[in-house]
Amino acid sequence: MELLRPWIVVLVSPKEPGNVGGVARVVKNLGAGGLRVVAPRCEVNGPDSRRFSSGAAELLRAAPVFETLAEAIADRELVIGLTGVNGRHHRVDCVELVPQSLLRQRGAVARGALVFGREESGMEGAELELCHFLWSLPTSPDFPSLNLVQAVGIALAGMADAHRRVECTEDGLGLAPSRRALNPLAGGDGDDAPATHEEILGLENHLRELMAATGWSADRRADNAVARLRNLLARGGATRNEVSILRGVCRRAIRQIGLPQDPE
Repeated sequence: MELLRPWIVVLVSPKEPGNVGGVARVVKNLGAGGLRVVAPRCEVNGPDSRRFSSGAAELLRAAPVFETLAEAIADRELVIGLTGVNGRHHRVDCVELVPQSLLRQRGAVARGALVFGREESGMEGAELELCHFLWSLPTSPDFPSLNLVQAVGIALAGMADAHRRVECTEDGLGLAPSRRALNPLAGGDGDDAPATHEEILGLENHLRELMAATGWSADRRADNAVARLRNLLARGGATRNEVSILRGVCRRAIRQIGLPQDPE
């Protein structure tokens, strides 16, 4: 199964080695692109993890470990956090486990990430803010909690089904209509590729500088505004070129105001 090759699974601070191993097995079962781990509280490639991986130990050996979620998703174009927490974020429409409306809207996804939080407490607020979309798996209100391995398996199966429903081509995830068809003015070179999480964070930094220069205080209100703008860019599938243009606008405005600029 190649439908999920562009998608990686990111585990945030997992505690149980059996869960890490079990997730590696599910990732291999469903053909996802790999596993990344953030600030683990257990040994990722230890004997217990390998025992539960049952034939997927190579994924544990290859799994990079990061200190922060921001580092783990820096090269990703679309980041979906799996959570049951209600919040301000735009949520994936998860009717029948299939987020096909999101995939139809976004077009081709070359580098995606599904992020799963801690077994006992999920993701923290700042981590949820880093996700472009949140996806809540439908469970019984009488017993909503899922085991981490179960959640990963259900989400990957749902994502694979979504890709089938939006008519993926044999060349990968070239969904119809194409990005060029949706945005004929965008161009056709590498700058037309979706902006990565790291590139959008660069724009956020410029926005914060500009907001501070124009009277916004560095408080929760400013953080909320930036988070909403991040979600807007994610929903719209901003390209590298579009993000670069917006950064240029911010730099010019900052220069006009007379503030020192970041060399970036």
